[in-house]
Amino acid sequence: MSALEWYAHKSLGDGIFWIQERFYESGNRANIWLVRGSEQDVVIDTGLGLRSLPEYLYSSGLLQDGGAKEDAACRPLLAVATHVHFDHSGGLYQFDRVAVHHAEAEALARGDNFETVTWLSDSEVVRAPSPGWRARQFRVQAVQPTLILQDGNGPTRARSFSLREGIGKKLPKGCMLQMCVTVGACFVTWQKRHFCFSRP
Repeated sequence: MSALEWYAHKSLGDGIFWIQERFYESGNRANIWLVRGSEQDVVIDTGLGLRSLPEYLYSSGLLQDGGAKEDAACRPLLAVATHVHFDHSGGLYQFDRVAVHHAEAEALARGDNFETVTWLSDSEVVRAPSPGWRARQFRVQAVQPTLILQDGNGPTRARSFSLREGIGKKLPKGCMLQMCVTVGACFVTWQKRHFCFSRP
């Protein structure tokens, strides 16, 4: 099965795309987000990684700017994990640039399938990504993060990460792209709007 078959997406406008793994039907299925910037693009969470997410992003045209003179595919692409549970971090190994919170960096670097809570069943993957594939074969692959995120100035009991540096979007003064992981929900703040994209 190709990456184009495995994933589907919906544009939310302003260079923000919601991506899903079509054949992973589970309450654990993470939402995958692509935020396009003028200097770099950011993928927030990567799903299981059973098919190439970067291939999908390029093949589907999500990393191309219509009518742009320069090739948008040359912009850096950063993959960020809100947390390292298997359904959020399984595809991180497919990216050259990976960011994760410092509290989970070691578990990701070890490919620790206990800390990534890897528990996938055959019934959740309703169409096998390749002949003979079985859920018991699935493991989160070890990934050495290239960017370790530190705690920010988020609300109490939250981890807040500023991703504005390097995105390059022309944002209103005081506005930034920020990922805030709180107890029970994650939010992306983009131009003062909130998108709920995950429940850890």
